[in-house]
Amino acid sequence: MSSSIMISGFLVLLMMVNVSYSSSNTVEGFSIAKRYKKWLARHGNYLPSNMSKWDVKDRFQIYKQNVKFIIEFNSQNHSYTMTDNKFADMTADEFKALMGGFGGDRESVHRNFENSSCDVTTAPLSLDWRKKGAVGAVKHQLTCATCWAFSAVAAVEGLTQIKTGKLLSLSEQQLIDCDIGNGGCNGLGNPEKAFEYIERNGGLTTSANYPNVKNANSMCKNNLEIAATINGYEEVGASENCLLNAVAKQPVSVFVASKYFDDNSRFYKSGIFKCHTCNFSEYKVGVHVVTVVGYGNDGEHDYWIVKNSWGDDWGKESGYIRIQRNVDECNGYGTCGIAQIASYPY
Repeated sequence: MSSSIMISGFLVLLMMVNVSYSSSNTVEGFSIAKRYKKWLARHGNYLPSNMSKWDVKDRFQIYKQNVKFIIEFNSQNHSYTMTDNKFADMTADEFKALMGGFGGDRESVHRNFENSSCDVTTAPLSLDWRKKGAVGAVKHQLTCATCWAFSAVAAVEGLTQIKTGKLLSLSEQQLIDCDIGNGGCNGLGNPEKAFEYIERNGGLTTSANYPNVKNANSMCKNNLEIAATINGYEEVGASENCLLNAVAKQPVSVFVASKYFDDNSRFYKSGIFKCHTCNFSEYKVGVHVVTVVGYGNDGEHDYWIVKNSWGDDWGKESGYIRIQRNVDECNGYGTCGIAQIASYPY
Protein backbone atom coordinates (compact mmCIF):
# COMPACT_ATOMS: atom_id res chain seq x y z
CA MET A 1 0.00 0.00 0.00
CA SER A 2 1.40 3.39 -0.94
CA SER A 3 2.15 6.02 1.72
CA SER A 4 -0.43 8.43 0.26
CA ILE A 5 -3.21 5.82 0.38
CA MET A 6 -2.17 4.86 3.91
CA ILE A 7 -2.23 8.47 5.10
CA SER A 8 -5.64 9.01 3.49
CA GLY A 9 -6.91 5.98 5.33
CA PHE A 10 -5.60 7.36 8.60
CA LEU A 11 -7.31 10.70 7.96
CA VAL A 12 -10.65 9.03 7.25
CA LEU A 13 -10.34 6.90 10.38
CA LEU A 14 -9.44 9.92 12.44
CA MET A 15 -12.70 11.57 11.42
CA MET A 16 -14.42 8.71 13.21
CA VAL A 17 -12.57 9.29 16.49
CA ASN A 18 -14.95 10.62 19.14
CA VAL A 19 -13.09 13.71 20.29
CA SER A 20 -14.54 16.36 22.56
CA TYR A 21 -13.79 19.88 21.34
CA SER A 22 -13.60 21.21 24.88
CA SER A 23 -10.81 23.55 25.96
CA SER A 24 -8.86 20.55 27.28
CA ASN A 25 -8.55 19.26 23.71
CA THR A 26 -7.66 22.62 22.19
CA VAL A 27 -4.04 23.38 21.35
CA GLU A 28 -2.72 26.61 19.86
CA GLY A 29 -6.18 27.78 18.79
CA PHE A 30 -7.55 24.66 17.11
CA SER A 31 -8.50 21.18 18.23
CA ILE A 32 -5.92 18.52 18.89
CA ALA A 33 -7.75 16.26 16.43
CA LYS A 34 -7.27 18.81 13.63
CA ARG A 35 -3.67 19.21 14.65
CA TYR A 36 -3.17 15.45 14.38
CA LYS A 37 -4.71 15.40 10.89
CA LYS A 38 -2.22 18.03 9.78
CA TRP A 39 0.58 16.09 11.48
CA LEU A 40 -0.42 12.90 9.65
CA ALA A 41 -0.33 14.74 6.33
CA ARG A 42 3.32 15.59 7.04
CA HIS A 43 4.54 12.53 8.92
CA GLY A 44 1.99 9.74 8.51
CA ASN A 45 4.32 7.69 6.31
CA TYR A 46 6.85 7.42 9.12
CA LEU A 47 7.02 4.55 11.60
CA PRO A 48 5.12 3.73 13.71
CA SER A 49 2.16 5.63 12.21
CA ASN A 50 2.14 3.17 9.31
CA MET A 51 2.35 0.10 11.54
CA SER A 52 -0.75 -2.07 11.80
CA LYS A 53 0.12 -2.94 15.41
CA TRP A 54 -1.78 0.12 16.65
CA ASP A 55 -4.92 1.59 15.15
CA VAL A 56 -5.33 5.30 14.56
CA LYS A 57 -7.28 5.81 17.80
CA ASP A 58 -4.36 4.44 19.80
CA ARG A 59 -1.87 6.55 17.84
CA PHE A 60 -4.02 9.62 18.36
CA GLN A 61 -4.00 9.09 22.13
CA ILE A 62 -0.21 8.70 22.16
CA TYR A 63 0.15 11.82 20.01
CA LYS A 64 -2.21 13.78 22.27
CA GLN A 65 -0.24 12.89 25.39
CA ASN A 66 3.04 13.83 23.70
CA VAL A 67 1.66 17.18 22.55
CA LYS A 68 0.42 17.88 26.06
CA PHE A 69 3.94 17.20 27.35
CA ILE A 70 5.51 19.41 24.65
CA ILE A 71 3.19 22.36 25.32
CA GLU A 72 3.75 22.14 29.06
CA PHE A 73 7.53 21.96 28.56
CA ASN A 74 7.56 24.96 26.20
CA SER A 75 5.61 27.02 28.73
CA GLN A 76 8.39 26.65 31.33
CA ASN A 77 11.01 28.94 29.76
CA HIS A 78 13.72 26.33 29.16
CA SER A 79 16.86 27.04 27.13
CA TYR A 80 15.45 24.96 24.25
CA THR A 81 12.04 24.24 22.77
CA MET A 82 10.22 21.12 21.62
CA THR A 83 7.89 20.39 18.70
CA ASP A 84 5.60 17.58 17.56
CA ASN A 85 8.02 16.14 15.01
CA LYS A 86 7.96 12.80 13.18
CA PHE A 87 8.39 10.91 16.49
CA ALA A 88 5.31 12.46 18.10
CA ASP A 89 3.01 9.42 17.90
CA MET A 90 5.60 7.03 19.33
CA THR A 91 5.77 5.93 22.93
CA ALA A 92 9.10 6.43 24.66
CA ASP A 93 9.76 2.67 24.52
CA GLU A 94 9.04 2.52 20.78
CA PHE A 95 11.39 5.41 20.15
CA LYS A 96 14.20 3.78 22.13
CA ALA A 97 13.70 0.49 20.29
CA LEU A 98 13.87 2.20 16.89
CA MET A 99 16.56 4.81 17.54
CA GLY A 100 18.59 3.21 20.31
CA GLY A 101 22.36 3.36 20.45
CA PHE A 102 25.20 1.67 22.30
CA GLY A 103 23.78 -0.74 24.85
CA GLY A 104 26.85 -2.38 26.32
CA ASP A 105 28.69 -1.92 29.58
CA ARG A 106 30.87 1.18 29.44
CA GLU A 107 33.30 -0.44 31.87
CA SER A 108 34.34 -2.76 29.02
CA VAL A 109 35.42 0.19 26.86
CA HIS A 110 39.19 0.48 27.22
CA ARG A 111 40.28 4.02 27.94
CA ASN A 112 43.84 5.29 27.59
CA PHE A 113 44.35 9.01 27.91
CA GLU A 114 48.13 8.88 27.66
CA ASN A 115 48.26 10.95 24.47
CA SER A 116 45.29 13.19 25.21
CA SER A 117 45.98 16.92 25.40
CA CYS A 118 43.73 19.14 27.50
CA ASP A 119 45.52 22.43 26.92
CA VAL A 120 42.94 24.81 25.44
CA THR A 121 45.12 27.92 25.39
CA THR A 122 45.55 27.76 21.62
CA ALA A 123 41.97 26.69 20.81
CA PRO A 124 39.77 29.32 19.14
CA LEU A 125 36.92 30.79 21.19
CA SER A 126 34.38 29.29 18.77
CA LEU A 127 34.57 26.85 15.90
CA ASP A 128 32.16 25.27 13.42
CA TRP A 129 33.60 22.57 11.16
CA ARG A 130 30.50 22.84 8.95
CA LYS A 131 31.68 26.29 7.87
CA LYS A 132 35.08 24.84 7.04
CA GLY A 133 33.57 22.20 4.75
CA ALA A 134 34.51 19.25 6.94
CA VAL A 135 30.99 18.01 7.78
CA GLY A 136 28.81 16.06 5.38
CA ALA A 137 25.04 15.87 5.16
CA VAL A 138 23.08 14.68 8.20
CA LYS A 139 22.07 11.07 7.60
CA HIS A 140 19.34 8.88 9.07
CA GLN A 141 19.99 5.61 10.87
CA LEU A 142 16.34 4.70 10.18
CA THR A 143 15.18 1.85 12.42
CA CYS A 144 18.62 0.32 12.67
CA ALA A 145 20.26 1.09 16.05
CA THR A 146 23.60 2.05 14.55
CA CYS A 147 24.36 5.53 15.87
CA TRP A 148 27.88 4.22 16.63
CA ALA A 149 28.52 3.69 12.90
CA PHE A 150 27.13 7.07 11.86
CA SER A 151 29.20 8.86 14.49
CA ALA A 152 32.40 7.06 13.47
CA VAL A 153 31.81 7.71 9.77
CA ALA A 154 31.11 11.41 10.39
CA ALA A 155 34.42 11.69 12.24
CA VAL A 156 36.30 9.93 9.41
CA GLU A 157 34.58 12.11 6.79
CA GLY A 158 35.74 15.17 8.71
CA LEU A 159 39.31 13.95 9.02
CA THR A 160 39.41 13.05 5.32
CA GLN A 161 38.27 16.52 4.28
CA ILE A 162 40.78 18.21 6.59
CA LYS A 163 43.62 16.08 5.20
CA THR A 164 42.68 16.02 1.51
CA GLY A 165 40.25 18.89 0.92
CA LYS A 166 37.66 16.38 -0.33
CA LEU A 167 34.39 15.88 1.53
CA LEU A 168 33.21 12.34 0.82
CA SER A 169 30.09 10.50 1.91
CA LEU A 170 31.45 7.26 3.36
CA SER A 171 29.61 4.00 4.02
CA GLU A 172 28.03 3.27 7.38
CA GLN A 173 26.62 0.06 5.93
CA GLN A 174 30.13 -1.30 5.44
CA LEU A 175 30.69 -0.98 9.18
CA ILE A 176 27.26 -2.43 10.00
CA ASP A 177 27.81 -5.49 7.81
CA CYS A 178 31.54 -6.12 8.01
CA ASP A 179 32.76 -4.93 11.41
CA ILE A 180 32.30 -8.12 13.44
CA GLY A 181 33.71 -6.40 16.52
CA ASN A 182 30.50 -4.37 16.72
CA GLY A 183 26.91 -5.52 16.80
CA GLY A 184 25.31 -4.38 13.56
CA CYS A 185 21.75 -3.15 13.99
CA ASN A 186 21.31 -4.34 17.56
CA GLY A 187 22.86 -1.23 19.11
CA LEU A 188 25.86 -3.04 20.61
CA GLY A 189 28.57 -0.98 19.00
CA ASN A 190 30.99 1.82 19.67
CA PRO A 191 33.06 4.06 17.38
CA GLU A 192 36.43 3.06 18.81
CA LYS A 193 35.94 -0.52 17.61
CA ALA A 194 34.74 0.93 14.30
CA PHE A 195 37.98 2.94 13.97
CA GLU A 196 39.92 -0.26 14.66
CA TYR A 197 38.05 -2.03 11.87
CA ILE A 198 38.66 0.84 9.42
CA GLU A 199 42.39 0.81 10.15
CA ARG A 200 42.58 -3.00 9.94
CA ASN A 201 40.54 -3.09 6.72
CA GLY A 202 42.67 -0.45 5.04
CA GLY A 203 39.87 2.12 4.93
CA LEU A 204 36.22 2.67 3.98
CA THR A 205 34.42 2.87 0.67
CA THR A 206 31.83 5.50 -0.25
CA SER A 207 28.13 5.30 0.50
CA ALA A 208 27.53 5.29 -3.26
CA ASN A 209 29.55 2.07 -3.58
CA TYR A 210 28.00 0.54 -0.47
CA PRO A 211 24.63 2.23 0.24
CA ASN A 212 22.65 1.91 3.45
CA VAL A 213 20.05 -0.84 3.57
CA LYS A 214 16.80 0.23 5.20
CA ASN A 215 16.28 -1.25 8.64
CA ALA A 216 18.65 -4.20 8.33
CA ASN A 217 22.07 -5.75 8.19
CA SER A 218 23.11 -7.27 4.87
CA MET A 219 25.82 -9.61 3.62
CA CYS A 220 29.29 -8.08 3.90
CA LYS A 221 30.61 -6.96 0.52
CA ASN A 222 34.32 -7.33 -0.08
CA ASN A 223 36.85 -6.02 -2.63
CA LEU A 224 35.33 -2.54 -2.78
CA GLU A 225 37.37 0.48 -3.76
CA ILE A 226 38.77 2.24 -0.70
CA ALA A 227 37.94 5.94 -0.60
CA ALA A 228 39.34 7.05 2.78
CA THR A 229 41.90 5.69 5.23
CA ILE A 230 42.96 6.32 8.81
CA ASN A 231 46.09 5.41 10.74
CA GLY A 232 44.37 4.76 14.06
CA TYR A 233 42.43 6.66 16.68
CA GLU A 234 43.04 8.70 19.81
CA GLU A 235 41.02 8.64 23.01
CA VAL A 236 40.11 11.97 24.60
CA GLY A 237 40.59 12.65 28.30
CA ALA A 238 37.37 12.72 30.29
CA SER A 239 36.87 16.48 30.63
CA GLU A 240 35.32 19.27 28.60
CA ASN A 241 38.71 20.97 28.24
CA CYS A 242 40.15 17.81 26.70
CA LEU A 243 37.14 17.51 24.39
CA LEU A 244 37.37 21.15 23.33
CA ASN A 245 41.04 20.75 22.49
CA ALA A 246 40.22 17.69 20.36
CA VAL A 247 37.29 19.37 18.56
CA ALA A 248 39.54 22.33 17.77
CA LYS A 249 41.45 19.88 15.54
CA GLN A 250 38.61 17.88 13.96
CA PRO A 251 35.10 16.40 14.50
CA VAL A 252 34.99 13.98 17.44
CA SER A 253 32.79 10.97 18.29
CA VAL A 254 31.19 11.19 21.73
CA PHE A 255 28.78 9.28 23.95
CA VAL A 256 25.77 10.93 25.62
CA ALA A 257 23.48 9.50 28.28
CA SER A 258 20.46 8.33 26.29
CA LYS A 259 18.40 7.67 29.44
CA TYR A 260 17.85 11.41 29.58
CA PHE A 261 18.96 12.54 26.11
CA ASP A 262 16.57 10.35 24.11
CA ASP A 263 13.56 11.00 26.33
CA ASN A 264 13.90 14.76 26.01
CA SER A 265 15.69 15.42 22.73
CA ARG A 266 13.39 13.29 20.58
CA PHE A 267 11.06 16.32 20.37
CA TYR A 268 13.90 18.86 20.15
CA LYS A 269 13.13 21.91 18.03
CA SER A 270 15.87 24.47 18.67
CA GLY A 271 17.92 26.13 21.39
CA ILE A 272 20.54 24.86 23.79
CA PHE A 273 19.80 21.44 25.24
CA LYS A 274 20.73 20.63 28.83
CA CYS A 275 20.61 17.24 30.51
CA HIS A 276 19.68 16.61 34.11
CA THR A 277 22.59 14.22 34.40
CA CYS A 278 26.34 14.64 34.01
CA ASN A 279 27.57 11.09 34.46
CA PHE A 280 26.25 8.07 32.59
CA SER A 281 28.38 5.52 34.45
CA GLU A 282 25.45 5.05 36.84
CA TYR A 283 23.48 3.46 33.99
CA LYS A 284 24.13 -0.13 32.95
CA VAL A 285 22.75 0.48 29.46
CA GLY A 286 21.58 3.34 27.31
CA VAL A 287 24.11 5.57 25.60
CA HIS A 288 23.61 7.38 22.32
CA VAL A 289 26.63 8.14 20.10
CA VAL A 290 26.89 11.41 18.17
CA THR A 291 29.58 13.65 16.66
CA VAL A 292 30.74 16.99 18.03
CA VAL A 293 31.49 19.26 15.05
CA GLY A 294 32.09 22.55 16.83
CA TYR A 295 31.36 24.79 19.77
CA GLY A 296 30.32 28.36 20.51
CA ASN A 297 28.39 30.79 22.72
CA ASP A 298 25.00 32.42 22.15
CA GLY A 299 25.65 35.33 24.51
CA GLU A 300 24.25 33.45 27.49
CA HIS A 301 25.37 29.83 27.24
CA ASP A 302 28.42 28.01 25.96
CA TYR A 303 27.43 25.06 23.77
CA TRP A 304 28.64 22.12 21.71
CA ILE A 305 27.45 21.74 18.10
CA VAL A 306 26.40 18.11 17.76
CA LYS A 307 25.61 16.19 14.58
CA ASN A 308 22.94 13.53 15.16
CA SER A 309 21.80 10.62 12.96
CA TRP A 310 18.00 11.04 13.07
CA GLY A 311 17.70 12.79 9.70
CA ASP A 312 17.97 16.44 8.67
CA ASP A 313 14.23 16.91 9.33
CA TRP A 314 14.71 16.34 13.07
CA GLY A 315 14.43 19.71 14.83
CA LYS A 316 14.70 23.14 13.27
CA GLU A 317 18.51 23.10 13.23
CA SER A 318 18.69 20.69 10.26
CA GLY A 319 19.44 17.54 12.21
CA TYR A 320 21.89 19.16 14.65
CA ILE A 321 21.49 19.91 18.33
CA ARG A 322 23.34 22.40 20.51
CA ILE A 323 24.19 20.93 23.93
CA GLN A 324 25.16 23.16 26.83
CA ARG A 325 28.90 23.34 27.51
CA ASN A 326 30.84 24.25 30.67
CA VAL A 327 28.14 23.30 33.15
CA ASP A 328 29.73 23.92 36.56
CA GLU A 329 27.86 21.19 38.42
CA CYS A 330 29.10 18.54 35.98
CA ASN A 331 32.71 18.75 37.19
CA GLY A 332 34.15 18.62 33.69
CA TYR A 333 32.18 15.61 32.44
CA GLY A 334 29.73 17.85 30.60
CA THR A 335 25.97 17.75 30.48
CA CYS A 336 24.70 14.32 29.33
CA GLY A 337 28.23 13.05 30.12
CA ILE A 338 29.31 14.32 26.69
CA ALA A 339 32.99 14.48 27.66
CA GLN A 340 33.24 11.09 29.39
CA ILE A 341 33.98 8.90 26.38
CA ALA A 342 35.22 10.59 23.23
CA SER A 343 37.60 9.62 20.44
CA TYR A 344 38.69 10.62 16.97
CA PRO A 345 40.57 9.02 14.07
CA TYR A 346 43.93 10.23 12.79
